[in-house]
Amino acid sequence: MMKLLTMFLLAIVSMGYSQSAKYGELTKKSEYDYCQSKNGYEIKVGDTIVLGVPTSDLGFTYISQNGQRVSNSLAGNTILIDKLRTYGTKKSGYKIYAYFKGYGLLPVLIDYETALELGEILNPDGSLTRDQAISKLKEAKELLDLGVIASEEYNTLKKELTPLIID
Repeated sequence: MMKLLTMFLLAIVSMGYSQSAKYGELTKKSEYDYCQSKNGYEIKVGDTIVLGVPTSDLGFTYISQNGQRVSNSLAGNTILIDKLRTYGTKKSGYKIYAYFKGYGLLPVLIDYETALELGEILNPDGSLTRDQAISKLKEAKELLDLGVIASEEYNTLKKELTPLIID
């Protein structure tokens, strides 16, 4: 009975210390168990995310290890989130950074909001960001102009992507 009571008390205490973060409501540097992004996506410690496409030929711009860009070769890899932490100041604002185990002793940091917005990490629910939708529509327009796809195919895609772009 005493073991059960002890475990119950430990569970209540640990729940009291778990913290969550929500975009736009970050007010201090801290470590979190859970966060919600600007687009409403939720991520927590222990989740996996997929690395998307680097925004530079030199590597990922918003995913770094010891201040250095992470290699393009990691695109498509699934990683496990070890920690969620905010950095910043009251003046400049705070950002959420997701950590995962790197190569060697140093962790890899992801500027979560920026990497998500620019496609360096893929959306947890698989939907496109506004920038990704615009890019996809521009690519489809080029294919239409080249005669690679039919206008019906382009118009169908345009109809699907327009709500993502306008929102």
